[in-house]
Amino acid sequence: MKKSQIKVGGTYTAKVSGFVVPVRIESESPHGGWIGTNILTHREVRIKTAARLRREIDPTAKPKED
Repeated sequence: MKKSQIKVGGTYTAKVSGFVVPVRIESESPHGGWIGTNILTHREVRIKTAARLRREIDPTAKPKED
C-alpha cells in the first residue's frame, strides 16, 4: 500500500512477526509510521512502513478458523 492510502482508525492486514494478521491503526507514530493494535492478541505494534500493510479489511468480519 501507499502512505497516502492509510487512514487512522482503519483496519488492515499487516505482516507482524512473519504472520499476516488484522491490525487497527490507532495513531501516527512521532518517529514515523503508525501505532496499531493487533486484533488477535490485543498487543500494540508499530508499523514502520506502508509496505507492511496488505489491504484494508472490514473490522466487523470474523477471522477464518483453520
